Formats: sequence, C-alpha cells, structure tokens
Amino acid sequence: MKIIKFIHVGLGNYSSQRLEILKKNKNFKLVGLVDLDRKKINNLTEKHKKFFFSSISNAQKKVKADAAFIYVSAKKHTNLICEALENNLHILCVKPISLNILGFKKIIKIKKKKKNLILIQGQNNQWNDATLEMKKIINNKKLFGNFRLGLCSTWGRQVLLSKNAKDDTHTDGSFFHSMACHQLGQLINILGLPISVFCKSGLEGDKKIGYKNIPRTASGTAIFDYGKGRYFTYLGNRSANGNPKGFAARWSGEWLFNGTLSDLKRSGGRITVFSNGQVKKDSYLQDIDDFQILDDGRQYESFYKSIINKDKSMEKNSLATWILMEACNISSKKNKVIKISKFINELGINNEF
Repeated sequence: MKIIKFIHVGLGNYSSQRLEILKKNKNFKLVGLVDLDRKKINNLTEKHKKFFFSSISNAQKKVKADAAFIYVSAKKHTNLICEALENNLHILCVKPISLNILGFKKIIKIKKKKKNLILIQGQNNQWNDATLEMKKIINNKKLFGNFRLGLCSTWGRQVLLSKNAKDDTHTDGSFFHSMACHQLGQLINILGLPISVFCKSGLEGDKKIGYKNIPRTASGTAIFDYGKGRYFTYLGNRSANGNPKGFAARWSGEWLFNGTLSDLKRSGGRITVFSNGQVKKDSYLQDIDDFQILDDGRQYESFYKSIINKDKSMEKNSLATWILMEACNISSKKNKVIKISKFINELGINNEF
C-alpha cells in the first residue's frame, strides 16, 4: 500500500498530540514540520529539528509531500489551506476551515482548479463507537424506519480565558464554527444537509469565563427543515453554569430521533431504541475520549482511504458541515430562513452538491 508523506503544520500542544497519533499510523510518514513561530524549533528533539520549515511552500520544495495536516489558530486556516492547495497537497485541517464566507470562497476558488485533491475539515466526534452505532441504527430501515423528527442538545461550561481562546471569544459566529460543529458534523453524516435553516442566537455570555457578549459566541438554537414535515431541532450553550451532562455528552450532544418504526435516544455513550412502547435495544458504547485519540486515529485512517481510493464522500460531508455551520450564522444575523440550495449556489460550489 502507498505511504502518504505528510507535512504537519502547527507545533502547539494539541497539534503535537495529533502528530503523535499520526506517527503511530504506518500509512503516513512525517517529512516536514511547519510553524510560523521559529522559536518552536527549540521544543523539538534533534531528530525532528531537521524536519522544520518556516512555510508549507518551503517544505514542499524540499520534501515533495502528498498531504498536509493543519492544526493552528483558526484565523490562519484559510491562508494555510490555500497555500497547501497551491502546493498540490491533500489537506486535513482542524475545524473550521474558514471563519467567514470570504475565506471559504477563496479556498473553493483554488480547490476547483485542484479537483484531484482531497480537502477535509477535521471533526473528531464522528468516529467513536457510539456515533457510528447511532448512524447505523438510523440508516437501518427495518429497525428505525424513516426519519420524522429529531432533537440534539449540548449544554456545558467552556472556560475561554486563555490566550489561545481569543478567536472564540472575539469572533462573531464562533459558537457554530467551534462548538456546534461537533454536533452538526454528526447530523450531516446521518441525515445530510436540510432544505432550509432558521437560527437564533443569544448575546449573553458569562464574562467570568471569558465571554465578551459578542453575538453567536456562546449559544445558539436552530430548526432544520428536511422537507415533507420532517424537522430537526438543535439547542446548544457553552456558557452555562455547569456541565450537567458530563464532558463527553457536552461535546457529542444528547440526541433524540423519531422514526416510523422506532425512536432512538443517545446520551453520551448510551444508546436506547424504543419500539411499541418498549425498550428494544440498550447499548453502552465508547463515546469521545478525553484527548480524542481513538476518534482522530480513525479519522486519519478514513482520510488515508479517501486519498488512496479517490473517494470524495468524506470531503463532501466535511464541506457540508461548514455550509450548515455558516448557514446558521447567516440566518441568525439576518433573522431569516436560509435556503441551503440557494446558499450553496452563492458560495460557488453547486456542482459538488
């Protein structure tokens, strides 16, 4: 099997954890390390100092990599993705790939010229056992039937006082781009894009834990119309007074699905299926782990298979997740229903969807 040579961008703590996962995967081979802060080279071992470059372009001239993994501040994502595309690299960039429509359009303009490349917005909540089982059950027509109604809620207290949290606290729309994306990515993976979105978002955020009362940074609620009387409701808050559902459920979400044959309830790693007033199935499965080691390991394996098999389905789902995230923001800002097909055309990617 082909080994994918990769450049790893970002040498912060979280990024370094992701690098350790990648180094254990025999399908990938590290050939370059990039960070805009040259002081980071002092944190590297002598073995890894020879891999250090000041930019993706400089690295690619020397190492001829196949892919780039990007784990840096969200405000830098758009330019780094564009640079990686221009250097003919497949990309997995931690969410969000862009903080606004202008950045997304800039990426798509280059991506259209590089159709052979895979571009993934990294999500680490779609790969644990509980999420995979939830999708399997809802897609089982004999067990679940057809989707009718659904609900997802996430509730917790996310402290954003650190310097690294500045993007979240100062950027309008960051709630949907950095928090709701964990749940919306799962929804896309199960039901796909809705027909339309209507979203509202409160201004309030707890200043004691870093929020600046900037719109769409602390919470949001949305109704997704899937047509023929089918609706899905989302409610999220990361500026609550506590974490009543625990760490994992705060990120994975609590879910209810109503089908024509069964209902499904998920809380963390517990999934219960109800039918005819009775519990038909009750399972306790692995939910997202504290450092997302299992989840990202599986995500990287799927990224590898997408490259090798030239399979665009993972890319399509990840881009659809960004579209839904931003549609929520636009709906909230304009206080109007956003038609997804029209929004996709405005973004210039109608052929992909």
